[in-house]
Amino acid sequence: MKKLILLMIFFIIGTIFLYFNQDRMAHHILRYEDIDTKTKYQFSKENHLLKIIQEDKIISFNLDDSSIKTSKSINGKVIEKYFWQGNEKLYIVTDANNKVIREYLYKTKYDTLPYGMKTNGQIYYFIYNKMKSLRVVVDSTNKIVKILDYDKNGKVVKDTNPLLQVDFSYGSGLLEPLSGILFFPEGSYDPKNSKWITKIKNDDILQNLQYLSALPKQEVYLCSDTLDTYYHSYLCTNGKCGGFYAINYLEYFNAKGIIVDNSKYFHPNRCKKIELDNKVYDINKFGLCVEKKIQSKEIKIFDVLNHNCHHEVDEIINTCKINHKRGKVNVF
Repeated sequence: MKKLILLMIFFIIGTIFLYFNQDRMAHHILRYEDIDTKTKYQFSKENHLLKIIQEDKIISFNLDDSSIKTSKSINGKVIEKYFWQGNEKLYIVTDANNKVIREYLYKTKYDTLPYGMKTNGQIYYFIYNKMKSLRVVVDSTNKIVKILDYDKNGKVVKDTNPLLQVDFSYGSGLLEPLSGILFFPEGSYDPKNSKWITKIKNDDILQNLQYLSALPKQEVYLCSDTLDTYYHSYLCTNGKCGGFYAINYLEYFNAKGIIVDNSKYFHPNRCKKIELDNKVYDINKFGLCVEKKIQSKEIKIFDVLNHNCHHEVDEIINTCKINHKRGKVNVF
């Protein structure tokens, strides 16, 4: 009996470890060539761009031991250096002499997109659309200083101020201006040819954002699916999805939890609209309640057995339904 109990304990611990410690996106080695421009691209085994080989120049990227991009060179000469918050949030871009060129500003440590940047002694503010694409840049007086338009595939077709360089572009991707390639944590995308040049397992994140941005504002969706090896639940409304995670994946019990932006995972095959009776519930206010509760923030205790992502989703839905039942004094 003791052996059986020990085996069960080891099984639970192993399952928890796999649940939280696995790659959420599969990466594949790939070389890519644009026949029209005779440009070749070389990638590392971790799916990061190493070289762009054009007829008149070679653009190279240096990576650190964690495969994070640290600098860009042209024909062997460093022209930019990159500094990050974590592995995915671009924070500062400097020149070869470490002079700050662009510093990106985030409202909280949990935000994935900056609200603005500092450059040349000025602060500029960003406006995104539902696709999380940068559309407008304004200065401190709210004067529009840059407008970006994209075609249906994400290629920039209009930039009213190319001298004011911003790394963020279509679908929250980072634009490499000399090639037009967009870089995401999940892979590299060529908007000119509407093609992922490094493969993504299961999800086309840009297609998912297109699905999400096309939904009516007031609709709320419950999403559940196995993302790689674990089963996850999250909520989506008004162009955004949020799911509950442990802040530290090595702490599974009575630990701090956080709502993380899951917008890239929206898909009709895994997300179902929450249908409410409009005579019973104020549907618009229910949607606003859910929208507020799925914002990225540290919120409460995470416990893999007693309060995980599935419990959090149920709690948000039930709370917003109760608070916005018709005839009840509404609170958020």
